[in-house]
Amino acid sequence: MEPIGDVECGHWLPPLLDRSARDMHCVVPHGYEAYARVFHPATRDRPAGTGTWHGHDRPTSSAIDVEHVSWSCVAKAFGTSMHPLAQFHRITGPQSAEYREVIDAAGWRYGEPRPGNLDVHVLARVATILCRHTASPDSGVAAVWEGWGGLASPAGYSRLPLVDADSAAPAPSSGADGGSGLLPAAVANGPRLELPGRAHFLFSEAPIRFASPGWARTAPWTLDAHWPQSPSLIWPADRAWTLVTEIDFDSTIIGGSQNLISEIVADPGIEALQIPEGADLTWDADEPNRPTS
Repeated sequence: MEPIGDVECGHWLPPLLDRSARDMHCVVPHGYEAYARVFHPATRDRPAGTGTWHGHDRPTSSAIDVEHVSWSCVAKAFGTSMHPLAQFHRITGPQSAEYREVIDAAGWRYGEPRPGNLDVHVLARVATILCRHTASPDSGVAAVWEGWGGLASPAGYSRLPLVDADSAAPAPSSGADGGSGLLPAAVANGPRLELPGRAHFLFSEAPIRFASPGWARTAPWTLDAHWPQSPSLIWPADRAWTLVTEIDFDSTIIGGSQNLISEIVADPGIEALQIPEGADLTWDADEPNRPTS
């Protein structure tokens, strides 16, 4: 995973993004035949002893059972609708008044999916399919948002949520010297790929590398292989598809051919649904689960 000093290889992206859009195309390029939304796994837990958080004394220490859970499973637990534009906060029930937790009728407590990060095992399944739909699985680019994990300096960067185009700007530096973080000074002080509201370091990497979770052990932007950060974007040299994990999204968007998208959606190990071009993924876009009052 070698840093790319000349970010010109990413200059094809900005013309395909729409700064003024209030839909996914502020971060996801136009121009692909089809798009899929890969839902980041959520978590749920419950006390091992009682099997439910209902009536459980929180200060009491006990073993906790924890598991990953799909959005479909969450929606079923709360009697809500799972659909391509679902928002996690809409498919869960309300938080409890006492502990500000989301607990289903069976006593499971739910944690939100991790935004901006696709689980390495899910990414591996996705990448395996992606590499069957490109002529260049051994050549590509991984882009990483400059603010993750103190890449340029120990303090990192301020997190800037996506906003309207008129107010969008790169997140400001912490002021620490570039090169005092995970990346060497030459990289930390070098050029970034500037996209609307986001700047990225670019790395030369074969997409097929992401088909194995082992990439996390050597990724220069990852401090701990046990808690790896997935790339913000991945694309092959022929640009047959693009994978986008926007830092504020709890899902990953893939643009590519219809055959590619159909294969991803059909894979039983990936929770994904096809979404239309121009899909609205903002917090209030989940109309089927929108409160009536």
